[in-house]
Amino acid sequence: MHELNLSGAVAVVTGASRSIGRAVSVALAEAGATVALVGRDTRALDAVSREISALPASKPALPLACDISDVAAVESAIGHCAKTIGTPDILVANAGIFQQWMPSEDLPLDEWDRVMAVDLRGLWACCRAAGRMMLERGSGRIVTVSSIAGVESLPRMAAYNAAKAGVVSLTRTLAIEWAGRGVRVNCVVPGYIERDVEPLKDDQATFRGIQERTPLGRFGKPREVAMAVLYLVSDMSSFVVGSTLVVDGGWTAA
Repeated sequence: MHELNLSGAVAVVTGASRSIGRAVSVALAEAGATVALVGRDTRALDAVSREISALPASKPALPLACDISDVAAVESAIGHCAKTIGTPDILVANAGIFQQWMPSEDLPLDEWDRVMAVDLRGLWACCRAAGRMMLERGSGRIVTVSSIAGVESLPRMAAYNAAKAGVVSLTRTLAIEWAGRGVRVNCVVPGYIERDVEPLKDDQATFRGIQERTPLGRFGKPREVAMAVLYLVSDMSSFVVGSTLVVDGGWTAA
């Protein structure tokens, strides 16, 4: 389907070294995009870059070491992408961290700040840096990655819940401001997704409880989230703006 063809597009994916970010990067490359891989783990980014290089007819990926909590580093990384492989046509703002699980009244301020610096401020910095270039050109597609914690708060996760809810709100704000200037902004909300290292498996009772609570009876796969992102950055979603696409196996519907 030609609507899914991203040939000639430049895509930036943050948190590209593992799990959802890795799957999104590979999917965009499969669809024809040239992908800039943003993350903190340079060895892992290089591994994803090699994986993309092994795809048939793929364009070489550009690994970019960057901590998105550093706004200056974000500006530098996006600028380097523009100079090296081209102005971004697509941004997938996926990078994020979890908080320490604890009662809200015990949450230290520095833990709150640590989570907000990456999950909300860092995401905004990425959207601003890439968005300015897209607005100047008059076209672009941005997908932010929130969480079910952003639409249905999880206990003992106050900072994470607040940050991810902020991502949903920020997405809608950017969408209504930028749609008329050629930039579509949407949000993906993953549920419990398999990770490269799954610490929840150490707590089998919790792990099984999540599976039982999810109508599909399992954790999602990173590739399943990547397919939702691919839809939102492609021409298949050309009339979709400011949406929140939930990919959670039915968790929030139950």
